[in-house]
Amino acid sequence: MDVMRKLVMICVGFLLINSAMVLAQGTEDLSVDELYEKARTVAFDDGDYDAAREFAYKALDRSPDYHGIRIFVARLYNWESNYKKAQEELSYVLGKDPQNRRALMVLVDTQTWSGQKDAALKTVNKGLEYYPDDTEFMLKKASVLYGMESYEEAEQAYKRILADGSGNRKAREGLEDVQLQQMKYRATISYRYDRFQTIFDPWHFTQFGLTRQTPIGSITGRVEYARRFGSDGVQFNVDAYPSIAKGLYAYVSGGYSQASIYPDYRFGFSLYKSLPSAFELEAGMRYLDFGTSQTDIYTVSLTKYLGSYLFTARTYLVPSSGGTSKSLNIVTRRYFGTAESYLSLNAGYGSAPTEIGTSSGTIAIDALDSWSVSVDGQYPLSKVWFIGGNMGFDSSEYPNFTRERFSAKVNISYRF
Repeated sequence: MDVMRKLVMICVGFLLINSAMVLAQGTEDLSVDELYEKARTVAFDDGDYDAAREFAYKALDRSPDYHGIRIFVARLYNWESNYKKAQEELSYVLGKDPQNRRALMVLVDTQTWSGQKDAALKTVNKGLEYYPDDTEFMLKKASVLYGMESYEEAEQAYKRILADGSGNRKAREGLEDVQLQQMKYRATISYRYDRFQTIFDPWHFTQFGLTRQTPIGSITGRVEYARRFGSDGVQFNVDAYPSIAKGLYAYVSGGYSQASIYPDYRFGFSLYKSLPSAFELEAGMRYLDFGTSQTDIYTVSLTKYLGSYLFTARTYLVPSSGGTSKSLNIVTRRYFGTAESYLSLNAGYGSAPTEIGTSSGTIAIDALDSWSVSVDGQYPLSKVWFIGGNMGFDSSEYPNFTRERFSAKVNISYRF
């Protein structure tokens, strides 16, 4: 048995050595260009970047200054997000040939994708010194400026490309996009109708809002007119989403009204923190002052972004003398191409305060049990006009009655 085992091991070893010799001989018989072509085939057809680099480096061993092959290797590293290795290969090429157009192009991509925006701008400007009328370099410069949020400069770069009347498609699309980014305002008007099965007359809400984008986040002023509980009134609100740090922003809100159908004052505050694996956590509170009573509401939510979908679970906690009421709301949203086009399904269950009209004004009371379902969405009519809406049904049980409500809302927005 020992003799047989030794014979098998000798045969296996012989076969491995022979295979390696054949493989080595096979690559030795290939020219530098054939090795390069083999590397490209393995990379593009098989997706095997490691094997592609092996063939490429064999070619570079014979012809170290074959810059096209080294730039190809740098691209492979870029596609694997190994930007340090990519820059090493490109630095070798540019050290030998500072004006190498392809190397400069790939270096701009490497620096952009690795977050080195200032370095990318410096590289693309150097490329334009060597090739002042190169459309591809001008497009890359506009793209880099766009990524740096230097929208006015990016707009000028795109206009320079289009000045020759060529109608370059990428430049046209880029110009439209960058001009949209410079539209800082958004005006929205909406109308909502609530109809009840019993007790209450229909409620009507009309709202106008104006949003301004600022360097630290958006701020919105809203005016709402409503008719409910047999009375009408107006409420003024301000909402802001200031950015605090990378991955951390806040929601700050305030409202005021002298009408009996609204709280005298309302305030809101939340912090949002981005988490690994595309999660986002929110924690905050809301405060309602009805004059004769006050309500504190605490909220926590967890959001998960998954491809074109968003999933949110939110809970509300409302402390009171009778205990803490709790409710849960679930949102599933599907985006269609952009954040401006979506459809959402919402469902909620639990107990939470609601506003009830009395002879002395509006007060908040707790529902013993409630549930709700709704669907909402938005669709862009053009690059500046958007239409949206919401339809829902909710049911809430109170000590002496059950309130069932059907709601419908439509809104239209204009960006400028």
